[in-house]
Amino acid sequence: MIALRGYTRRINGGDKPKTGSRLYTPITHDRVLVFDTETTADHYQNLKIGYFKLYQDGYLQRHGLFYHPYTLDNTEMQTLETFAAKERIQLFEVDEFIDGVFYKEVYENRALCIGFNLPFDISRLAFEVGQSRKNNKGGFTLGLSWRQWNPPVIIKKIGSAHTMKFSTLVGSRLRGYFPGYFLDVQTLAEVLLKEEHLSLARLGEILNLKNKKIDGGEHGYVTEKYIEYNIRDVACTYEAYTRLIAELERYGIDIPPTKIFSSASLGKYVLRQLGIRSFCECQPDFPPETLGHIMTAYYGGRTECKIRKTPTRVTGLDFTSMYPSVTMLMGLWSFIIARSLETNDVTEEIRALVSEISLSSLLDRELWKDMVVLVQVQPDGDIFPVRADYKGDGRMFNVGINCITSETPLWYALPDVIASKILTGKASKILQAIRFVPKGVQDDLIPSNILGVNLDPAKDNLIQVFVEERQKIKQQLKGTSKDDPAFPQLSSREHSMKILVNAMSYGIFIELNKESDKSTFEVYGLDHYSTDESYYEEPGQYFHPILGVVITAGSRLFLAMAEARTLGLGAHHAYMDTDSIFAPPEHAKEIADFFQPLNPYRVDIPLLKQDKIDLWFYGVSSKRYVLYQHQDEKITITDFKLHGLGHLTNPFPRRKGHWQEEIWQDLLMLHYDQISPMDIEQKYGSLYALTKLTISTYHVYHRFRSLNAEKDWRDQIKPFNFYNLGFQTREENGKRIKPLAPYSKEPQKIVHAPFIDYETGTIMQGSRFFKPLSRTILQYVDHPEHKYQGDVGLLIRKSINVDDVLIIGKEANKIEDQPLFVTDAQIFRNKKSICQKILTIRQCDAENAGVDRKTFQRIKSRIQNKKTINIKTGAVKRLLAMC
Repeated sequence: MIALRGYTRRINGGDKPKTGSRLYTPITHDRVLVFDTETTADHYQNLKIGYFKLYQDGYLQRHGLFYHPYTLDNTEMQTLETFAAKERIQLFEVDEFIDGVFYKEVYENRALCIGFNLPFDISRLAFEVGQSRKNNKGGFTLGLSWRQWNPPVIIKKIGSAHTMKFSTLVGSRLRGYFPGYFLDVQTLAEVLLKEEHLSLARLGEILNLKNKKIDGGEHGYVTEKYIEYNIRDVACTYEAYTRLIAELERYGIDIPPTKIFSSASLGKYVLRQLGIRSFCECQPDFPPETLGHIMTAYYGGRTECKIRKTPTRVTGLDFTSMYPSVTMLMGLWSFIIARSLETNDVTEEIRALVSEISLSSLLDRELWKDMVVLVQVQPDGDIFPVRADYKGDGRMFNVGINCITSETPLWYALPDVIASKILTGKASKILQAIRFVPKGVQDDLIPSNILGVNLDPAKDNLIQVFVEERQKIKQQLKGTSKDDPAFPQLSSREHSMKILVNAMSYGIFIELNKESDKSTFEVYGLDHYSTDESYYEEPGQYFHPILGVVITAGSRLFLAMAEARTLGLGAHHAYMDTDSIFAPPEHAKEIADFFQPLNPYRVDIPLLKQDKIDLWFYGVSSKRYVLYQHQDEKITITDFKLHGLGHLTNPFPRRKGHWQEEIWQDLLMLHYDQISPMDIEQKYGSLYALTKLTISTYHVYHRFRSLNAEKDWRDQIKPFNFYNLGFQTREENGKRIKPLAPYSKEPQKIVHAPFIDYETGTIMQGSRFFKPLSRTILQYVDHPEHKYQGDVGLLIRKSINVDDVLIIGKEANKIEDQPLFVTDAQIFRNKKSICQKILTIRQCDAENAGVDRKTFQRIKSRIQNKKTINIKTGAVKRLLAMC
């Protein structure tokens, strides 16, 4: 069984083009409220004190401290009052701050509210929480004020960021709804600096702020030092905000900072500023059947470990701006600005092309401009991307580049069909080929100045201009001293161009947003049907699936060419990942030079550049490898990937730095017999695999209901509290236990305290339910590369015989983003097809599968009488497994 992506469409005849919010949102803010809170150091993280500053046009208008009277003892209260009097700072109870400052400024005066990790600070002000509904489902509706005219605040997670807004009140439609302006400085910093999981301390170092974060002493107890720590955090946050806004202004993009949730946000606003309309706006009636065929050809990047658990000398080769380079080579800017798309049948032309194509002929840049073609093939031992449940546990589909045979015709992008030819030497059986041709140029395109570059979208290829300008700046930086005043400006501009180019080269064209409630909609893939069992996936603002498909397919063709060239030199690559290949050092230069004729830019830059030169590689599976030097039994690690363990909390509380590197150090020593498995057991056996997460969705929060039951708010686990997650290790009554515990600064101690079973909500206790870190590490190094055959050394491709095809939706998030929710994409079931298959099953076979005679007859009767069946019942699932 394989899985293909599908395209969904509303039953009522299509999707309205998504053009963004209709509410006006300002780009600049004259009035800004910044605040920060400090909390108790226990599980509940209740508010103790906070500090705020109010600015108008950059000048301080007001500032003050606030506190919760129930969380301070007499000594703390006296310390706070004495400090406030000495420093002449106004002091508020929390309710006074909420009604007299927060709502007065943020709601009535429409000031911008900022903070670092703002959702956490806002939630500290709350006294109740409810589940948000409709478009905000999955989010929190937080009650902050007892005054009915002060609306609750809604916070919902989107990706790694959050949206924040006031809820509507009765009569607000008549007065005009105001959502408020909220900005999480952490999110803005992570987007503009391209850094993940930034702390305020780290941000202060990166920006070299005057008001860097200071040590506050013991957390959770109010001292003069702790108050100064709180005040400094606010100063640090506001200074970081002003620096980041200045950085954003250099972009020259008309984007409200409150609308920046990822780098993709920047890319969308650039296109909007240039007057570029989306594909869905330009051609709302484009055939959904064709869009379905396109989506079935989408596979994403190629990642694989080819030489497993065998130390191998490699040099890393990285493609320069892979997705932008493919966008340039294939001439895709003309698609972005096109008035419309035309489709032409080019079956005979493509059959002839694929029949004659060779590795060397792919060095013709003009050929790439003719590759925006969708090809229907009859796979017969061809090497194609295949999405399948390689692990066999029914939890997740992964993509592998494997040999596939299928009686069912499948659609692939032309670059994938060409890749198969150069790797197998045989042309695929092509049934049909459709070329997509851009027609005309959109009206009303707008010239603009972005990042100091004048652009006319009708004449200039934005991707090319920015990549070339960035390369020129990089050359300037090489000849500029870091002490030169021009250096930080050049460096910032170069960094900004990299962010923008990548933001507009792939992700926004394949963006789909899953709705919160199930509905009835049409599914297009290899065929067409309707479903009412799943969640509709709304196309993003600049959804343009043919671009998303051919950009990633073109990138895979680059990697296939690198593989073919390496094989032609009598060698093998050790590893590949999206835009890089680890090749034998003796062949690295020859492989890199091979690609240079394809350089699409007007500046002399290497298309494939050497990096991480002549190192040892030890790989376990995709995203799990280490690069190192090894001499005289001394191991020096240069780089590593620890996918699947990267989110674990540091088990060594007194040890800072890259403790994960120590795991790889031990695993390498284990491989070289410098230590034994018993040494791993002794070192890590008394430690446990734990991770720290945030209660960022109502679904997770609801799991704490048994702990929170019948308790006052102050004694409850709250939204945006941190929590610890243990890894399931022991089955209880046939089910695995997944320990969920309130956050502790000493996480290793939680294994001896009560915890919640995530699946059932039952309160349990016992370290036996937590997975020892020693077992986690030893299992980690044995993790197979499921999509290939073999165990140690050079792995070989699997042969896939397709017996069934599933159509699925948007695929799951990265494990590091949310380890609790590693779930597969939703499957769009074709009920009609399912029912037909069930009717062919014999009674004896159904009984052998565990479906009793009465249940089976009832299911068949409902089908025959054209009544609905529930495809999620155990009986139907067992029947489906037989089909």
